[in-house]
Amino acid sequence: MNRLKGLYRAAIGTLLVVILAGCAAPGPDKAFLQPLHEQKPRSILVVPVNNETIDVQAPTSVLATLPMVLGERGYYVFPVNTVKTLLENEGYYEPAEVHAAPPESLASMFGADTVLYVTIHEWTSQYMLISTTTTVDFEYRLVNADGTELWRARKQLSYNPNNQNSTGNPLADLISMAVTAAIERAAPNYLPLTRTANAQTFYNLQRGLPPGPYSPAYDEYYKQLNAE
Repeated sequence: MNRLKGLYRAAIGTLLVVILAGCAAPGPDKAFLQPLHEQKPRSILVVPVNNETIDVQAPTSVLATLPMVLGERGYYVFPVNTVKTLLENEGYYEPAEVHAAPPESLASMFGADTVLYVTIHEWTSQYMLISTTTTVDFEYRLVNADGTELWRARKQLSYNPNNQNSTGNPLADLISMAVTAAIERAAPNYLPLTRTANAQTFYNLQRGLPPGPYSPAYDEYYKQLNAE
């Protein structure tokens, strides 16, 4: 768990360093991000996650991590638990029903600028003798209040706790790998991996979400964008 937390912090730290580096980093993909640059949404409605895996806890973990990343990016995010309750009051009990509903109706229900749909394609922990690899695969789709798709991304990320430096003692390494793999197999820790996948997706300098209006970087981002 500590290693995965370190991975998440390192990913965020690296992205921030690259951002601060300015001209040393590749700029945003203007063609890909043009719809977002034109609309400049202020709020995001995150609807219940569509889960294509057998793990019923997967959507909960995703919804527990998304609001923080989006909020840090500078957008207002509607409280996910409140959203779920209100949707159920309107007769939307299953994520598939929500994803099939007209986005215009969902957006107007909450007064949202955009609707974010997330689909979990993979949420697995594969055990092979002395190695366990935990993998997540998410698809994100951001749609405008009028139903126009503004942005789309997909992220697959894997974690193997045995990808670390050797102690120099083959037998000790073998025992350590077997124990670590067994622990990860018994209780795979998806939450830090999910945080990292979200961060790498939304903070991506070329194709991630541009800073929102509540981000300190918002004005400078569009100033540089318009100057290019």
